[in-house]
Amino acid sequence: MRLFICEKPSQARDIANAMNESFEKEDGFLTSGSTVISWCFGHLLELAPPDDYCENLKPWRVSVLPVIPEKWVLKPQAKTKKQLNVIGKLLKKASMVVIATDADREGDVIGREVLDYFSYKGDVKRLWLSALDDASVKKALNDIRPGESTENLYQAGLGRSRADWMVGMNLTMATSSLFGTPGQGVLSVGRVQTPTLKLVVDRDFEIENFKPKDYFVLKAQFKTNNEDVFWMNWDIPEELSDSDGRCINQQIISQVAGAIQSAEGVITQFSETKKSQSVPLCLSLSSLQKLASAKYGFGAKEILDIAQSLYETHKATTYPRTDCGHLPESQFSEAPNVLSALGIIDSSIRPLLDLTDASYKSKTWNDKKITAHHGIIPTLNDKVKLNSMSDKEFKLYDVIRRYYIAQFLGTYDYLARSATCVVNEYRFSANHNTPLRPGFKQAIADLNMDEQETPDELTLPMLKQGESSDCIDTDVQSKKTKPPARFSEGTLITAMKSIAKYVDDTSLKKVLKETAGIGTEATRANILETLINREYVAKKGKQLISTKKGRALIELLPDSITNPATTAIWEQELDNIAEGKSDMNDFLEEQADTLEGMIEQLEKLSQSKGSISNQAVHPCPDCNKPLARRKGKKGYWWGCTGYPDCKTTAFDEKGRPKILSPSLA
Repeated sequence: MRLFICEKPSQARDIANAMNESFEKEDGFLTSGSTVISWCFGHLLELAPPDDYCENLKPWRVSVLPVIPEKWVLKPQAKTKKQLNVIGKLLKKASMVVIATDADREGDVIGREVLDYFSYKGDVKRLWLSALDDASVKKALNDIRPGESTENLYQAGLGRSRADWMVGMNLTMATSSLFGTPGQGVLSVGRVQTPTLKLVVDRDFEIENFKPKDYFVLKAQFKTNNEDVFWMNWDIPEELSDSDGRCINQQIISQVAGAIQSAEGVITQFSETKKSQSVPLCLSLSSLQKLASAKYGFGAKEILDIAQSLYETHKATTYPRTDCGHLPESQFSEAPNVLSALGIIDSSIRPLLDLTDASYKSKTWNDKKITAHHGIIPTLNDKVKLNSMSDKEFKLYDVIRRYYIAQFLGTYDYLARSATCVVNEYRFSANHNTPLRPGFKQAIADLNMDEQETPDELTLPMLKQGESSDCIDTDVQSKKTKPPARFSEGTLITAMKSIAKYVDDTSLKKVLKETAGIGTEATRANILETLINREYVAKKGKQLISTKKGRALIELLPDSITNPATTAIWEQELDNIAEGKSDMNDFLEEQADTLEGMIEQLEKLSQSKGSISNQAVHPCPDCNKPLARRKGKKGYWWGCTGYPDCKTTAFDEKGRPKILSPSLA
């Protein structure tokens, strides 16, 4: 019997449909002859809690830490135990297993951990799916890979989950026991979430401690003998500017303005060059999250969920959890069919499609730049129904298809002019671009908020080097420096991916520029959700702002835990494991040694720093012990920290206890 193990039921149905066989539905699987397709519901197993490895662990105390398992134990998740047993029975009959979970590190773990749990020893193959439309599934079924081709990916996934367990569990227990207060709950620490929180905290402090500075800008208007009129900016000499190249002395600006008024200048340089801007890559998950967060205000996790729905439910786009924007050269021949399908799906986009040239090959098509997955693009499926999409689904689908269409609209061509004019020894300059050919911008110009073009007042006519030009007007503008913007979910994910910018150590910077930053495309959105749910970060409109609790936690923890470089180097090592260059067990031993040092640092810090408290003290009216704010299924409520001796509870009203009652569940 050949057994396919999918990540979820929808994948099983898609694979069954692509096989063109008559499958019968059984309890937990589909069957047709000697082929059986079953499914997980994500992870069916989870790593056992620390209590399973250490007796008398509670109450948590540093003296018994770190807890490092000698033999790792997987336990069935209660909600999915029935399905796990279904797969277990099928494995006893299987002579071959095809892992058909999502084509990534975590997908390999979901499938292979089940095989390990049941000690399966038979033949293993791998079905690698980048899209779930019928054509893509059939193509993958005709190219099933050997199981060993992704064995290293599984080892990397195991290393990630076990190391995360070690660091997260132990540091959370240590931090909570050393710095926690009664009734406050767990102080959660994680190898990705904590450095990410530090990014937000540092940015917030930078903004709040920012002191604006005045600076001044001088513009001058010139007129040539041909009656051409244009504006230029004064190029401030280094000796008259601050470290950022700004003039902060208004008197100097006024003196220069007076010195050039009505004076004759000379054009010392003029150039005119035709230039082109290459077509941007297709979208990775992080670039999609950044774009949709800025354009529509969608949350990072929301964007991932929508993209997953476009992939799984609508079969409209390819696999979304990708860190790559390039496309494989083998798919270039499919471009005419994809473009045709887009026109069939939506006639309103046909005028844009009519401008495309399917033979144009942008730099996006490059096999050498492909990672585990290619960029997110539309599928060949022309049966996609737009009316079945929600408004948010359509907006994201539109973004994805437009970036694909852009690949066949060519470069954006423009005329770049630059000029310099010297008047009374003061140099002024201007640059101006004149569009010649819109190219790819016809598809995506209104999508990227970072590149919205603003009117350029410094338009330049055709000038000649050596010709005279009179200064006919000046304009002194007073400005103030601005603090950096607060993080949004999209810009924070970009910061996580480009973490080298936030690291001071020059040697680490070089290493980090070669990695994918902290977290992965598949996990970053969940990290942000975790920070919000644990009340370390609050979302206000599009902005993310650290809470008192989040700031206090970062203040308490040592740099070895909060430094983003530590976890970014993890990701590099995990990539090495996935490529067969490093060993998982060596990696775990190294993390265990590092963990012991971190816990020692926390102990030393606890002697000089007090506990963390993010809440005002509200005494219990019955026993005078503090009331603690808790989160239940129906929302927040307050309970006495003297429980079970005192069972006083209260409703929550805007973060304060109200209406005391004997019990509140």
